[in-house]
Amino acid sequence: MTATARINGIGADSTFSVESYREQMVAVCAALETALISNDFTGFYRLFRSSNLPFMPAAYQTDATGLFRLCFELLHRLGGISPAIALAIENHFYVTSAIATFPTANDPAMDRRRDALVDSICDQRMLVANTNSKVHGGKLGDIGTHARREEHGFRINGKAAYTSLATQGDLLVFLTEIRDEGYAFFAIANMQGNPAVEIGPYLFPSAMRDSDTRQIVFHDLVVPHESLLAGGKNQDVSQLVSFEMAWHQLLIPALYLGAAARAIEEVRKFLCATQGRDNRPLAELDGMIIDVGRLAIDYRGACSIVWQAGNALGEVKSLPRDAHLLEKAVDLAGTAKYIGTKCSEAVVTAARRIVGARSFAGGHPIERLSQEVMFATLGPEVSAVIERRAGRQVLQQRPFLGACW
Repeated sequence: MTATARINGIGADSTFSVESYREQMVAVCAALETALISNDFTGFYRLFRSSNLPFMPAAYQTDATGLFRLCFELLHRLGGISPAIALAIENHFYVTSAIATFPTANDPAMDRRRDALVDSICDQRMLVANTNSKVHGGKLGDIGTHARREEHGFRINGKAAYTSLATQGDLLVFLTEIRDEGYAFFAIANMQGNPAVEIGPYLFPSAMRDSDTRQIVFHDLVVPHESLLAGGKNQDVSQLVSFEMAWHQLLIPALYLGAAARAIEEVRKFLCATQGRDNRPLAELDGMIIDVGRLAIDYRGACSIVWQAGNALGEVKSLPRDAHLLEKAVDLAGTAKYIGTKCSEAVVTAARRIVGARSFAGGHPIERLSQEVMFATLGPEVSAVIERRAGRQVLQQRPFLGACW
C-alpha cells in the first residue's frame, strides 16, 4: 500500500491533490485562530492530526522541491497567526521532510529503516518532536546526552535544552552521540508517559510558551537496535546531519516571513481605515506609500532567496554523488535563514511603529507577532555562525568576482 493511499484525513481523496492540501490549510488555520481566542489548542492539534498535512513528506519522498513549497505555504500561513505554534509545527516538518527525502544511494539498510519510520508515522498518524541534544552550558554547542551500546540495544542518558512540540509529540527523533562511535539519530515512539523520558517545564514560559518548548531528560532510557536510524563516523550520517539542517534553515524563515506578511496586512488595513486631520485616508499619504512599498520589497526579496535555496536543496538527487550540491544547498539555506529572519523582525518592528500604540490594544495581532518574531534570528544557527562561514568563504585564496553563490 502506498503512502498516498494510506493517508486518510479531512478532505482527503485518492488523488491527494495540492488543492485538497490547501483546503485543509484553510481549515487548520481557522482552527488556530479559534484556539488563540480560547487559549486551548486541543481542538487545533486534533484537527491537524486528522488532516493530511502532517504527512505530506510521505507523499513527496521523491520531490523535495514540491514538498518544500507546500511546507513553506503552510508554515507561512500559520506564522501569520502565531509564530510560536508555527515553530512547533515546523519542528515536525523539518525532521520528517529530511528523513523522507534524504537521497542516499549507498546504504540500503538505512533506506529500509527510513522507509519503515515514514510508514509508521503515517500509519499511526504521529506528530514528531525532536532535539539536537544541545544544552545550556559553559561551552556553545555542547551535547548533553549520550548513548551506550548494549547487547539488546542502547541505553541513553542526559538532558537536552530545546525540544519543541514536547507534550504534543508522539515520536521523538533526536541526535546524540554513541560513545566511541560518533553521532547517531534515534527515534522512540513511547515519548509520552514514559518514566525514562522526563518532560520538563516550559523553556520559554512567556513569549514563546505556545511553541511547547521544554527540556527533556533521559533517565536510563533503553531502546532496541531498531530505534537507531543512522549512526557512526561515516559519510551518510554527516550528510544526513547537513541535509536535516538545510531543511531546518529553510523552514524557519518560512514561518517568520508569514508573520511579516501578516504585519504588512495589518498596516494596510490600518492605513486604509484611518483618516488624517485632512479627512483623507493615511494610505493616500506619499510618505506612507513609500514606507509600505519598502516593506513589501524587503519581504518579497527575502521570500525569493528562501525559494531559491529550496530549489537548490531539491537538486540534491543522490548522495554521495551530489555532495557538492548539498554543500551549496546548505550554504544557501543559511543565507536564506539569515536574510529571511532579519527581514521578518525588521518588518514587524516597522509595522508596529506605523500602527502605533494601537498595536498593543485589544489583542491586536501585531502584539503577538512582536513578542514572538524576536526569536526568529536565534536559531537553528545564530547570525554570527552564518556570517563567519560566509566570511571565510570570501577570504579564501580565490577571487570573489564572478563567484557563483
